[in-house]
Amino acid sequence: MSAHPASDPRAERVIDAFEAGRRSRAADDAAEIRLLAEAADAIAAPANPTAEQIRRAELDRRSLVAELATSTRVSEWTVTRLLTEAVDLCARFADGVDALARGGISRRHLDVIHDAGAPIVDDDARAEFLRLAIDRAAQLTPGRLAPVLRVIAEHFLERTIDDRHEDAAARGRIDLIDMADGMAGVMLVTPATLAHGIHDRLTQQARSVIAARETGETRGEGDARTMAQLMADIATDTLLTAGPDRCVAGDGLDAIRATVQVTIAVLTMAGASAEPCLLAGYGPIDPETARALAGGTTGWERVMTSPVTGSVLAVDRYRPGIPLNRFLVARDEHCRFPGCRMPVHRCDVDHTIDAAHGGATSHCNLAHLCRRHHVLKHVTAWTVEQVRPGVLVWTSPAGRTHTDRPESTVRFVLDDEVRRRRELMREPWLIRSEDPLGSGGAPPF
Repeated sequence: MSAHPASDPRAERVIDAFEAGRRSRAADDAAEIRLLAEAADAIAAPANPTAEQIRRAELDRRSLVAELATSTRVSEWTVTRLLTEAVDLCARFADGVDALARGGISRRHLDVIHDAGAPIVDDDARAEFLRLAIDRAAQLTPGRLAPVLRVIAEHFLERTIDDRHEDAAARGRIDLIDMADGMAGVMLVTPATLAHGIHDRLTQQARSVIAARETGETRGEGDARTMAQLMADIATDTLLTAGPDRCVAGDGLDAIRATVQVTIAVLTMAGASAEPCLLAGYGPIDPETARALAGGTTGWERVMTSPVTGSVLAVDRYRPGIPLNRFLVARDEHCRFPGCRMPVHRCDVDHTIDAAHGGATSHCNLAHLCRRHHVLKHVTAWTVEQVRPGVLVWTSPAGRTHTDRPESTVRFVLDDEVRRRRELMREPWLIRSEDPLGSGGAPPF
């Protein structure tokens, strides 16, 4: 194990200076947002404008955009986007700008919050979303925050995900993108469940090729293609040589043999709730698709979650597997080092307390770590403790602690009905002396 650098004051100075610099940059970003919003407001047309006032305001806007673009050497389109974002952020996400000014979040965090919350029309609903979003942003990297906020935003949107998904699915398409050096890209826009299934299947096929190559089972020599190159070649070969299975009427769900995890609230599974279901690594999908997958497609794992806590209740799969491993996959979703999003199928299952030191092989002493962070845990001064099942507290060599919680609990928002019941249960007159919950008994979930 490497020497503990906490004794080196230079390490502390570097960390402190880096944190201070990030806070200062966040404050500068907030000041820029407010400045641009103020500038845009100064040249905006008045209420109930005349045609001439509208024309004058548009010319003033173009002039300001040109001035800012030429003075900072960026495009006018970039300045226009920054002005538009600044106005909306200050008008509808002011608390987020305040959090940015305090250094509690970064500009990237604020962008993620803005993207997820922009469709929320009701001011009160958006304010509640913003409160929850800022709280989560203080705990997560922008990459981990985005799928969490997509789930939380579902609770505040007026149109259900079923309606929105139906509209979005009608916009499926293929785009051809010409590139330099004789290359081109093909972009497929399709429902997220299918896209993730395609990616996972290509990953498995490419991994099989690499495994065969390493064991000498293939006849080809000198094949040094990377995983990405193999995935691209397999996709190309499949599209050019295979005919469509169900060209017009098929939805493609029963053709998937990849492993994709879908999380379903127990009430949604029963058809008693429209609570959005979750595709691991992406976010909300419509309940109808999730129920179809859970009902019989063999390559999908269904994860049942509690309507009270958001925690995992059960994991089911129609192909044989190890129950404990299935539970860990459902709970962790990705590497459990703070900020890492490496999916679990590319991670190792690690004993928090080494088995050689008496650590149990159970859900309260196991967690997924990618190879990078698995090595970091074992050969550097980083340490980790699982203080509760699934809750990991990491301690850095400099002595700083970082808590990583299962994402299912981080993205959970208490349902209004459940919240009301919880408040009622706090009333002493509702709890009988023989009630096991009143005497500290285990809750029903």
